[in-house]
Amino acid sequence: MDQLRKDAREALLRDPWNRPIFLAAGFTATAKNGLPELWQDVSSHDSTVHLDICETLYTAFCFVHGWDTLLPDDGGPKQLNERETEAVKNLFQWATQLALPSSAFAAAFDENVEITEEIKKAQEESRLRSVLAIQLILQLSAKAPLGLSDRSIASSPDIILAAACFTAEKDPWTTEDSYEEASMYLDVTMQGDKWNLIARLLKEKIRPLFTKTKNPAITSEGRKNFHPVPLTRFDGSVLDDEMKPWKNKDVYATRVLSWIVSQYKPTDKAHLEAHFPLLVPAILALIDDNSLTFKRMGCELFSEILKPIHHSGSDILVRTNLTSVFEDAITPCLLSLPTITPEDSSIQLLGAAYPALLSLFKTVYKTPSSKKSKDQNDKDRETYTAKMSKILRSNLISSFHHISSSTPTAISTSVSFPHPRLSTFLLEWITTFVKELGINTTKYLQEIVPVLYTTLSNPFGTAHPPLLFAAVTATKFVILNANPRIWRWRGEILGALCACWLHIVGEKHDSEKGKGDKGSPPVTELVKITKELQGAVYVLKHTLQNPVAVLNGEPDKDQLLAKQEMQQELQTLVEADSELEGLLFADVKA
Repeated sequence: MDQLRKDAREALLRDPWNRPIFLAAGFTATAKNGLPELWQDVSSHDSTVHLDICETLYTAFCFVHGWDTLLPDDGGPKQLNERETEAVKNLFQWATQLALPSSAFAAAFDENVEITEEIKKAQEESRLRSVLAIQLILQLSAKAPLGLSDRSIASSPDIILAAACFTAEKDPWTTEDSYEEASMYLDVTMQGDKWNLIARLLKEKIRPLFTKTKNPAITSEGRKNFHPVPLTRFDGSVLDDEMKPWKNKDVYATRVLSWIVSQYKPTDKAHLEAHFPLLVPAILALIDDNSLTFKRMGCELFSEILKPIHHSGSDILVRTNLTSVFEDAITPCLLSLPTITPEDSSIQLLGAAYPALLSLFKTVYKTPSSKKSKDQNDKDRETYTAKMSKILRSNLISSFHHISSSTPTAISTSVSFPHPRLSTFLLEWITTFVKELGINTTKYLQEIVPVLYTTLSNPFGTAHPPLLFAAVTATKFVILNANPRIWRWRGEILGALCACWLHIVGEKHDSEKGKGDKGSPPVTELVKITKELQGAVYVLKHTLQNPVAVLNGEPDKDQLLAKQEMQQELQTLVEADSELEGLLFADVKA
């Protein structure tokens, strides 16, 4: 055993990340020693020094790798006696503790912490320990169960927890090796009593990490609390990270939770509903946290768990009355805007919060249920429309005005977009909500059109082509969904489209003459936008030429008047500026 240890240390000192897969001294060690002796050697070398820990892990791995589990002459697997079984248990328990990522990785999720060289060193050491520990777990789980009378020893919640920590390569503590080794272990282990293992993991390992994070909105059973006791006015525990071990110590908790959520499929409805109360407190704790990173993680996890709930037709959210709880938790995330919140952080958080809210409303209100009466389904549909309208008006449109220098409801070109990427993001989501609202978009044209006008008519819009592209796309869907009343706004819409066209034409002319700025957008991007502008005009013309019935099965007189005057209005614009002919009379189909 001493020679094996010596060889293991030398290999680690040479290059710990390119060590031999196996050491020959392992065969010699296993010929003279058994598992009890291995555990005795491991426990006698207990140390907190990184190199000593890695040496012991690597020694144990090479020993188990060389351990022969079969009887001579094809006599089958050797049955482990009581001492050997106890040694296996101890080795598993020891390795799983060392496999868990270090608390040094908490700094990776805190925007206010500077990653020092000391932290980087601690993180790198943790990665190596984790790889060595996971490899030992995989090797031990491949050989030991053959001789164990109780094979569940190799699939305890502790071992599942350790492996689940490394199920995403993007995590800072996960390496390619630890990801592959953990995936191999889980692929084999979870083929058995999968749901019992997940239930135990949630109850014994995940729930205790979140029990200190109080949420008066839910009961201990994971249901809505109709008589919540509010937290004291100056309750410091809300901001005390010591009450959140999942945030500053057991940083792997969110990854394990994400892995658990990914296991549920629409066919697992019964298991999902049984485990849902165990998932709710953890997800809400993440969404309610003061860190934008964890808020985003919570929203993403909620979106993921909604997928199997929605596709399985489960009414678990209705039965537990948690719809409003999650809505109230996620909606404040939509207020994370510049200048208080950096643009990048805002885009990341809103990019998780808006999909989560939309999925929530679709799951609870939009999809008709055979379990509900027709009246209840109709009522749910009305509620869905009301929710969509509220988010569109109170969050999307107001946020767009907040981050730009425009005045709500004012038709003016005096506007700037200091956060163009976020403005683009909001316009894309305005388009999504317009699609969901359908004909109900008509009621909010007086709020939507100014947003489109100020964006498209901005003389500096070509500095960020994606913003113009998003605005043109939004315009097309507004026309399509609000067509009965779009004639009222045709002047503003045409004005915006024409202004955008002329700005792009001017930009293209400058580029061709070599007068454009170094930061000018590529001509190909501008050409793409011009085609979209032509498409938007085509949609507008088609809408005006085909008025829809409003009352008594007939279009109203104003629609008919707009149809009659449309051609002359377009011709007047072309006479004012011949450059507009390519926009207003383009052969889009060609």
